[in-house]
Amino acid sequence: MLKYLFKLVTTFSIAVIILFFAILSIILYYNAPNSYHKQDKRFIIESGLTLREVVNKLHNEKIIRHPSAFLYLGQIIKGIDPKVRYGEYFFEKNISYYKILHKMVRGNIFFRKITIAEGLSSHSAFEIISKANGLVGEMPKISEIEDGAILPETYFYSYNDSKKFLIKRMKNQMTKAIDELWLKRDKSIPIKTKREALILASIVEKETGVFSERGYVASVFINRLRKGMKLQSDPTIIYSYAFGDKNLERPIRLSDIRNKSPYNTYNIYGLPPKPICNPGIESIKAVLNPIKSNYLYFVASGYGDHIFSTNLRDHNRNVMRYRKIIRERQNAAIQ
Repeated sequence: MLKYLFKLVTTFSIAVIILFFAILSIILYYNAPNSYHKQDKRFIIESGLTLREVVNKLHNEKIIRHPSAFLYLGQIIKGIDPKVRYGEYFFEKNISYYKILHKMVRGNIFFRKITIAEGLSSHSAFEIISKANGLVGEMPKISEIEDGAILPETYFYSYNDSKKFLIKRMKNQMTKAIDELWLKRDKSIPIKTKREALILASIVEKETGVFSERGYVASVFINRLRKGMKLQSDPTIIYSYAFGDKNLERPIRLSDIRNKSPYNTYNIYGLPPKPICNPGIESIKAVLNPIKSNYLYFVASGYGDHIFSTNLRDHNRNVMRYRKIIRERQNAAIQ
């Protein structure tokens, strides 16, 4: 009896050890680096595919070497019928079988991104969105994406997201931003509506790319509005004939300065009828809470920033200095 019991315990122990090592082998195999997958790759699971179909696709795209082993071991680890979520995935080279399955079951999809730069026109943003890989569906009419309607920033999206939905997100972000910043505005500024704030912010955005200058540029325009002076902003002249289309932009001519466009602030008093680009958060902040100054003029310094002045005499002197710098550079280039 004892001999039989000993034999039974021994057999059971051996079976447990074999099972332990079998499970350990499975775990090690499933977690080992996948040397067959030699480069980073994006992988798309279409809606409605079964796990077996997905596994076969992984094999066909040379991500896994042994589809049957992947399938059966995956069922042992994740259950008989693990559900994988459709979408786009990013699999790094040498990624283990376990991490591949884990990503697909958890739905850790790959997010693409698109960047709308500050100061970009809606015309240019329209082209970027329409050509973005992975976005689907029809684009709205370009006339439906008014300048100033979308907030410039980086947006993340997943494969098969709708172009219209992404544009709606961009519009919602701008609406949310201007609503929040409007509540914190300096109520003494001569800006009476959120739309006016976006219009002036778009001009500030096009006038300078220097972060530290935005508040001073905004103060110049605020001071001019208070005094009833024309804004005289060169970017509004360019917008008056190009309307945000890069293909139509060119150096300003004398006739452009004199044109009667409602966007030409050398022609009109006050603000243009609409924004001339999509301004970023910092330009909106600069307009709604401008730096206190007496500046009425500014001109490029020739070194990437601007020189500000409180009177026309100093401004003209700064303009002459700038033109001299440009002439000297042109002469040096010829020599």
